[in-house]
Amino acid sequence: MKKILTCTVLAGVLITGIVTSSSPDSRADPNSQLVMTTYGVGTGTYNDLAAVSDSLTRVQGTQVRILTSDTSIGRVAPLKAGSAQFSRMGDEYYFGFEGIQDFSSENWGPQDLRVVWAPMGNYGLMTRTDAGIETFEDLKGKKFPRVTANTSINLKLEAYLAYGGLTWDDVEPVDVSYSDQTEALKTGRLDVLFSSAYGSNLEELASTVDVDWMSMNDDSPEKMAAVNAIAPMVTIGEFSGAPGMEEGDSAKNFAYTVPISTYADTDEQQVYDLVKAMDENFDRYENTTPSAGEFALDKVLTEPLVVPFHPGTVRYLEEQGMWTEEAEQRNAELVERQAALQEGWETFIGPADKENLAQEWTAWKEEHLDD
Repeated sequence: MKKILTCTVLAGVLITGIVTSSSPDSRADPNSQLVMTTYGVGTGTYNDLAAVSDSLTRVQGTQVRILTSDTSIGRVAPLKAGSAQFSRMGDEYYFGFEGIQDFSSENWGPQDLRVVWAPMGNYGLMTRTDAGIETFEDLKGKKFPRVTANTSINLKLEAYLAYGGLTWDDVEPVDVSYSDQTEALKTGRLDVLFSSAYGSNLEELASTVDVDWMSMNDDSPEKMAAVNAIAPMVTIGEFSGAPGMEEGDSAKNFAYTVPISTYADTDEQQVYDLVKAMDENFDRYENTTPSAGEFALDKVLTEPLVVPFHPGTVRYLEEQGMWTEEAEQRNAELVERQAALQEGWETFIGPADKENLAQEWTAWKEEHLDD
């Protein structure tokens, strides 16, 4: 695991000593300083979290520290150890919950995680106009990104291919880092890239190369089932005003959350207080970053998809009249699933082949837990 870096959030955020307790009680003390983990300095996820933290400090005097890591394990480990209470995670909130990918190891397995606040974001496939790609079926034979050291994004890319009835064998995979995709599209090394819908790098690209956004206009059950089988954490959203779009144009593409998450045993009042503060102080940070507006109560995900919501969040949503019977039912199903995963892992891990844990755990779940 790479070293976790400690970063100053913003000038207005107070920084105090490192929380070193590994006891679960350190997560449960609502009076302790707030410690969160997320992606590296300069990323959109970091900037959003820093803006929220700054507002908490300025308004309430809450002391906040942000720990950064460029690995999923590095973002979750401080929560597990009790040295952080919250994390703004990528898909590791789902991977950890299920005990898959990096979490298919003797030291991890299924983690009893809960969603605290789930701002949504829009992401999509941008193509070179001269690549002749109009439908997802047209991706066949094209130079398609395979993002290095990023299982989360590659799963979504695989889901895009499945939507078009394709697999990795049908395209020409190009190994490229996430940040190098724009230059690769510009030079013709890629025919298509995957990105969030907005960003200065895309603006610059669109000013030099004719580009288009692919759109998932066919929402037939067959298409959606193909996507969900690979990337159950995504939904289909629509965005407009993205780089390369004409005025009035829009595209349907992936929408998914990079949520603030925590463990189930984090104090309910502490979670409730955080959620309430983020909502009530929203106007203080909504315009500080391009995506901070997605933290609005009327924009965040209010029904769980693949990981249950924390009771503190549920209580706040109930007070706002935004927690439905359907959400409660789905939440209960996911809580029950986590219990089954935990019990199943204890049965599975002893005799399991430690060299092939990921494959064997997936097979075990399919046989014993999944329909």
